[in-house]
Amino acid sequence: MSDYETINTFLVDIWGRINKIEEHSLATGLDSDISITEIHIIEKIGVHQPSRMGEISKAIGVTLATLTVACDKLENKGLIVRARSSRDKRVVNVSLTARGQAVYEYHKQFHQRMLEAALSDLTPQETAILAESLLKLQKFFLSEQS
Repeated sequence: MSDYETINTFLVDIWGRINKIEEHSLATGLDSDISITEIHIIEKIGVHQPSRMGEISKAIGVTLATLTVACDKLENKGLIVRARSSRDKRVVNVSLTARGQAVYEYHKQFHQRMLEAALSDLTPQETAILAESLLKLQKFFLSEQS
């Protein structure tokens, strides 16, 4: 198998595995039914609180209507709260509840463990090459998204 085929196979395989492992890790570790989409919404909210609904929808690449439906579910699960801005009533801000913050932290720790495992045997030079390669891949995905 060529390097090209190896990398392509890896990328296709790893995407599905990461999502499945994340969902399983969340379900097992938190004893909760949280989808991968929901955890990515929680992740975006957790980085900067409160977050505007419009900013979150742009960040994860969904419509505001789709995000609203997802946030209804997250609110029903007790993971987020929504509030209208006091300055501009059109703006809805979202924050994590204490339970939502715990989910966010658990997910963050999962990513830390994943990165430590992936990078532990690499030299600083190999890590730098990997980082540069992944930035190029990210640039491609962003250009395809537009």
